[in-house]
Amino acid sequence: MINQARARRAFDVTLFLLLVLTSSFGQVLFKTRQERSRVNSDAAEQAGTPALPEVSSIAAQVGAPAVPGDGRQARRNIGVFFDKLRAGAPVTIAYMGGPITAGAGASSPEKTSFRALVTEWLRKHYPKSEITELNATINNTGVSGGSLYGAMRARRDVIAYKPDLIFVEFAVNDTNENEITAKKAIEGLLRQLLVVAQPPEVVMLYATSAKRGVRADWHDVIAAHYQVPAINLQDQVWAMVDGGKIKLAEFWPGASRPAASWKDSLKDSLTPSDSGHKLYADFITSFLAEQEKLKASPILRNLPPPLVSDEMNYGEFKAVVEIKPQRGSARERGANWRTEVSNDRALPSELLVSDRPGAQVEYYFDGAVIGVSYRTGPDGGIIECMIDGKPAPPPLSRIDTYSRAPQLGSRIISGGLGPGEHKLTIRVLGDKNPKSSGNNVRLGYLLIGGTRPEKL
Repeated sequence: MINQARARRAFDVTLFLLLVLTSSFGQVLFKTRQERSRVNSDAAEQAGTPALPEVSSIAAQVGAPAVPGDGRQARRNIGVFFDKLRAGAPVTIAYMGGPITAGAGASSPEKTSFRALVTEWLRKHYPKSEITELNATINNTGVSGGSLYGAMRARRDVIAYKPDLIFVEFAVNDTNENEITAKKAIEGLLRQLLVVAQPPEVVMLYATSAKRGVRADWHDVIAAHYQVPAINLQDQVWAMVDGGKIKLAEFWPGASRPAASWKDSLKDSLTPSDSGHKLYADFITSFLAEQEKLKASPILRNLPPPLVSDEMNYGEFKAVVEIKPQRGSARERGANWRTEVSNDRALPSELLVSDRPGAQVEYYFDGAVIGVSYRTGPDGGIIECMIDGKPAPPPLSRIDTYSRAPQLGSRIISGGLGPGEHKLTIRVLGDKNPKSSGNNVRLGYLLIGGTRPEKL
């Protein structure tokens, strides 16, 4: 009995000493990491360079494994893309977005925009690979530069070129969009990109504006559902602004100037300077530098069920000028319609034009989503749209095509139409915007979408 008691006391003392040693070692290790982080930050400040967040902190937002038991899925990485680069294979990088990705605000969009800088970084790091850049952007601050129009044009502008990596940036343009519409659009876009036989790697980008408040969370909840990595540029930029690392006027120099109109004010608050584009590129290339170290995630073979809607699983464009006469009146030129040449790559080479009140186009379509693209201008008129003989829901019901300068316009109903065939009627109205010098309507494409995956 005495020997057993002594043995138990000896065991308890030994266990106590082990616990004390383990706790002390953990505290020393934690303090060492803290000190190393502080030294790195101080060194960056002494060098006069704004310290970027540690790559590990960026990775935590864009692809780190989920914490076990928290209910979230891990984001996949883009290692497959880097495997191709290391093998010296040719790759195509697509940039899909609005004016920021197009390079608005940059002194030379093909050299100093974040898009150009990221492509240059990849070419410099992988000189043996032929790297092709696909610029699938729309430099438009309206609907045409957002995810809704993006989902409709994904097959034509991106999927047809079979890219290996796609950056998607629509969060800024979607700021004033309806939340459900934005989520439907992003979900439809991602499902289209990922359902193909050899899906590309996709990275979501959440840029920001001088007014902050970009609803990146709308996009990110969809991205997370499909395990797509994302870079929250908004959080990173504003952390530096709030921390005094960069000045607002350096990033958005136009935001401090008086604007001639609300549209100019909007554009000035969105478009970053060369310095702003450089900072965006630094965040993105930091992400890429971390991703190239990772073992490739398995290819996603089966998509999960839709989180919000599958009403935008495909999108197709039909030039209004090509509508067959037996199903409508687009080719019945007569005194009502004429054609006009267009050199806008986002519109067909010929537009259908009329300034005659009552002139109309009819088209039968099968889909849950319908829209129209057109060219605005200082002599733009007004059209009304009807579906199955009834006024179309907003924003398609009444469209004012006036603008100070010609540009691409589009209006789309993001779903809600019943199954089966529908008839769309587009009619020129007699009234016009008081600022317009005419009543001309210039029609480009009919935009048709729905749930049919076989359309891809």
